[in-house]
Amino acid sequence: MMQWVKEFFKNDSMIDHQHHLPYQVVIFDVDGTLVDSFPLFIGLLNRHATKYQYAELNAERIEYFRSFPPRTIRRELGLSRLSAIRLALDCKRTMQQHSQQPVVFDGMDQLLQQLKQAGICLAVVTSNSLENCHASLGQQRLALFDWIMPNASIYGKQRQIRKILRHTHCSAQRAIYIGDQISDIHSAQALGMPVAAVTWGFNHAHALAEAKPTYLCQTVDELTACLLP
Repeated sequence: MMQWVKEFFKNDSMIDHQHHLPYQVVIFDVDGTLVDSFPLFIGLLNRHATKYQYAELNAERIEYFRSFPPRTIRRELGLSRLSAIRLALDCKRTMQQHSQQPVVFDGMDQLLQQLKQAGICLAVVTSNSLENCHASLGQQRLALFDWIMPNASIYGKQRQIRKILRHTHCSAQRAIYIGDQISDIHSAQALGMPVAAVTWGFNHAHALAEAKPTYLCQTVDELTACLLP
């Protein structure tokens, strides 16, 4: 069952006071967007390679995969949909037990504080677990978010994003999703909402650009300029 979590939400009307800003609701992915979990993610995939009968990923293969969405990578690894789901669950459990957690990208703490001070509703929609979000972001950062929705499908996050829009009474055009993967772009586009693709995560900049996001951000400063012009 898809898990979704509502935390820290104060007041639905909070978004009504910021009509001068381009977006009332800002929704973040976590891994590859807020935190640098890419090396850990690759390590987890290689750790489970024998169990799921695919070759460990070397540097060349990793770079190759960074140009593709999750479904293509699944097929390249020779995984069935069910095996891919089981692999994702194994990776989440192993990450939860990992002693070294991902670090937050430079500049993200400042951006989150600026958005919060502007009265913008902040949310997280991630395919990772709630436990791993707590471990990688910490309680103090998570307290900045009005909504936290974990365990979304790696193939699309429309269901969770749609719930946030409904509960915040926000139109798709006044919300924005921020992520690092082609699938994040497609999820937002399916709902008719803007999307900012960041280039410091999993997918290469050229692959993100081909998916035609609303914004393609090379730095946190560029992302800040889109959200707080």
